[in-house]
Amino acid sequence: MNKNLLEKISENPSDIKKLEIHQLEELCKEIRDEIIQVVSENGGHLASNLGVVEIIVTLHYVFSIPADNLIFDVGHQVYPHKLLTGRFKKFSTLRQFNGITGYPNPDESSTDLFITGHAGTGISYGLGVQTGKDFNNKPDKTIVFFGDGSLTNGITFEGLNNLGYLKKNVLIILNDNKFSISSTKGSLSYYLTKFISSPVFVSSKEEFGELLSKIPPFGNQIVKAARDIEKIGKYLFIPGIFFEKLGIKYLGPINGHDLKHLVNVLKNIQSTEINGPILLHIITQKGKGYKPAEKDPEKFHSIGKFDIKTGQTSNGEQTTGQWISNKLIETGENKDFIIITAAMGKGLGFNQFNKKFPDRFFDVGIAEGHSIIFASGLAKTGKKVFVGIYSTFLQRTYDQLFHDLCLQNSSVVLLIDRAGIIDGDGKTHQGIYDIGFLRTLPGMKIFAPYSLKNLNETLEYSLNQAGPIAIRYPKQILSEDLPDFVFKDKNKILLAGLGSMAQGLYQVYKNIEAKIHADFISVSQIKPIDEKISSIINKYKYVITVEEASIIGGFGSSILEYCNENQINTKILRIGLPDTFIETGSRDILIQKYKLDINGIQTTIEEFVKNV
Repeated sequence: MNKNLLEKISENPSDIKKLEIHQLEELCKEIRDEIIQVVSENGGHLASNLGVVEIIVTLHYVFSIPADNLIFDVGHQVYPHKLLTGRFKKFSTLRQFNGITGYPNPDESSTDLFITGHAGTGISYGLGVQTGKDFNNKPDKTIVFFGDGSLTNGITFEGLNNLGYLKKNVLIILNDNKFSISSTKGSLSYYLTKFISSPVFVSSKEEFGELLSKIPPFGNQIVKAARDIEKIGKYLFIPGIFFEKLGIKYLGPINGHDLKHLVNVLKNIQSTEINGPILLHIITQKGKGYKPAEKDPEKFHSIGKFDIKTGQTSNGEQTTGQWISNKLIETGENKDFIIITAAMGKGLGFNQFNKKFPDRFFDVGIAEGHSIIFASGLAKTGKKVFVGIYSTFLQRTYDQLFHDLCLQNSSVVLLIDRAGIIDGDGKTHQGIYDIGFLRTLPGMKIFAPYSLKNLNETLEYSLNQAGPIAIRYPKQILSEDLPDFVFKDKNKILLAGLGSMAQGLYQVYKNIEAKIHADFISVSQIKPIDEKISSIINKYKYVITVEEASIIGGFGSSILEYCNENQINTKILRIGLPDTFIETGSRDILIQKYKLDINGIQTTIEEFVKNV
């Protein structure tokens, strides 16, 4: 597939400024073709990236990046930017081990200022960067690119509020891909935005007002009338009064796929001395340029491998989340409970529950902290509430978990999906820290089921228990069943596998049982410590724990602490993930790298036993 312009620009990014508009349009087509091809092979965020091609190309065309800093909120719409900044030749390695990551990454390019993967951070980052530039007398621009989904995140509003107060010269690009421009408002807005962003309007408005006011006897009335007309016009034609009230100049909405107009408006903004922050509102179409993604942008927002010609994906294996959803649909016929998610209903597998019980399902948007407080409020009325959330996003709710859930002793069950190592999404999305911070919360019961049978038992238990409960589980389907324990008389070593690691450890146990005298136990209850362990642990000289989580503050640490507090003289070997950020790659490769696969666990145990 011919990508002459894209290859040339990627090698010499500044050459984009030499292109004509028709060449920019061809460049956009080449970028879309490359993104579709690579994502079809590697998976990734497709629809969101296809929708922002023109605006990203225009930003690179008008501004001088990286001298002018381009900051991405969330970051899953960064693929066009990566292709324009020297990463075209490695783009085929997107989301692969030792390849290009799916989010901004300063290790790849100086044009990526921050590693971003969670929503709501962009405005605050941008304000901090621009404030630092002002201290350092740097004239470069700061541009923040964020989507309408981030407007449901409270941190975004904190940033906007502070930005409007400090009046820093930050340009915000609001990518709105949920609503189309109607023909009337669209055309009016087109010319109005072009006009009010122009140097003539911005620089002369105040001067012209001063001149008019000096004309007797009607000058002041003319100025007042003109200001009223401007205010009325904004209320009628610009849906941005909210931003104006915060002290942020609003422009738009404009068509985010009209290259010529985007160039004109951004050149006006770039060349005009507008004091204070500006928000440019653009309307885009998710999946633009690829019919299957245009038709079903939700499906193609984040997708696995697919056939480009048909848009069809393989059915894939059932996830643990889907299994839970089916179980809750079945249970929901006879028991009254509510499910809450934070913009992750489909990813969590709850779309079918939503269809079956729409009045008992709430998606609160990208507002994880709010979801916890909302759930606690519902629970105080006697309702049983489940909050479905990815492990990586649960990190954002620590204060709400402490103050609004555990302190209130609210009967809310956290269904923590994507616990453990995650395919493709890299450092910002690994679900390996939840055990450590959940263990610090008084009253929180924590479970990591090791089989579907055990998960079913845990769900049944959670429906009938008061107080906060956390159930963490991996995306991949758990095994149907595993032995709870295998004991032999007088063995001195106990192998304890937590949750997703129990199945692999059981296989290790079977591999080594003939030469190493050990017992095996599957563990699901982390806090309080499982009585299955506490009642027998003093019988063992050595205990080996295995978990798919950070070993700092994790399951193994809880066993270590228990032995210390109860003066049990047992040596503990903790096997888990080290104190580091886990990079991009497939789960299988990363599990192998960190020696959590069967061979890795077995080798570690054999080396340990050899030295004791």
